[in-house]
Amino acid sequence: MDLQRLFAYSALWRDFPSSGRDISMSLLPNMHKDSKPFLLGAIAGAVLFTWIGFDALGWKTGGTTETLAKRQADGAVIAAYARICSNQFNGAKDLPARLETLKKTERWSRGDILAKAGFATMLGEKEPTQGVAQACADMLIPEKN
Repeated sequence: MDLQRLFAYSALWRDFPSSGRDISMSLLPNMHKDSKPFLLGAIAGAVLFTWIGFDALGWKTGGTTETLAKRQADGAVIAAYARICSNQFNGAKDLPARLETLKKTERWSRGDILAKAGFATMLGEKEPTQGVAQACADMLIPEKN
């Protein structure tokens, strides 16, 4: 901004009447008297339309969509790995004794037993994927309703 404009703006501001009038209304161009309700209605309608879209119609932002997609992909991987874990458990020696030990254990710690036994660790991995052991335990001994 050049110096001449800066002085012009400062002179306008200095000479601006401070009679308590709303500054924004005095700087706006003269508009038709019915335009203010129209503009307020249009703004309220846009806000209401956006709120209904995101709340009731299920619109999602890009970040939310990515989060949901990642969660679904992780769930699919855990479900696939849990099935492999279940097959490894059922194919291991001494199945009845292992199953009985698993049934006697508290529900929340069954996944730890499967992880320590190595059934939840997939080929080529050093540690089990988080959530696989518990999903495998839930698959082997379903929760009673």
